[in-house]
Amino acid sequence: MRIVDLSMTVSNWDTNSFAPEETYFKLRPIVNWEDHGFVSNMVEMTVHAGTHIDSPHHFFRDMPSIDQISADNFMGDAVVIDLTFKGHANARINVEDMEQAEAALAKEGITLEPDLILLLRTDWPSSKSPLDPNWWNESPCLTKESAEWIVGKLPRAVGFDFAQEEKGGDHEYEKAEEILSGAMRVHKAMLPKLTFQIENLINLDQLPSKLKIIALPAKWHSESAPARVIGLID
Repeated sequence: MRIVDLSMTVSNWDTNSFAPEETYFKLRPIVNWEDHGFVSNMVEMTVHAGTHIDSPHHFFRDMPSIDQISADNFMGDAVVIDLTFKGHANARINVEDMEQAEAALAKEGITLEPDLILLLRTDWPSSKSPLDPNWWNESPCLTKESAEWIVGKLPRAVGFDFAQEEKGGDHEYEKAEEILSGAMRVHKAMLPKLTFQIENLINLDQLPSKLKIIALPAKWHSESAPARVIGLID
């Protein structure tokens, strides 16, 4: 069995694209090598830093938070949906694009059955660094209609290697720092229909169309939590 790491490395980064006044990820040493012979750190971060898992509680107060989702939900059969033809700056992924990707899977004998973990691949991480604000500002995005199409397939979860939220045009915001006051149409369309979603994946280009994944978040009493996500390939 081969293992593919689908998780971003997160290191010190003061700039938070979504909330400029807040820290993205920052280590603060409390014990250092020189004085004590070992190291220990405090950390300040957003729970949405790097590769992370969103629970439905992120947008729906009475729905489960991360710690309330059973661990066995975070592993299972996954299908990679190839959207690399929309992996360029400012692309908008619509229903026709999703149908095109589904038809390509059908040629491999793969159907989008209920309870799968769907991994949406654009290869956007190969174009921009997540430390660049344009990673989000110019990222491909879903339309609300394509988000509804996806959850209509009844997946357990959906993972993304791009910033999926609809932006630009008449959608109230075009920059990352405007998102918190925006409509967040894609999140609201998807999260109540999913057990969880995975954001900021990488290395989806290294996966076959069908595989198993493990996506374990830290067991935090919060709406989201960092996760180490791996693909398991026979």
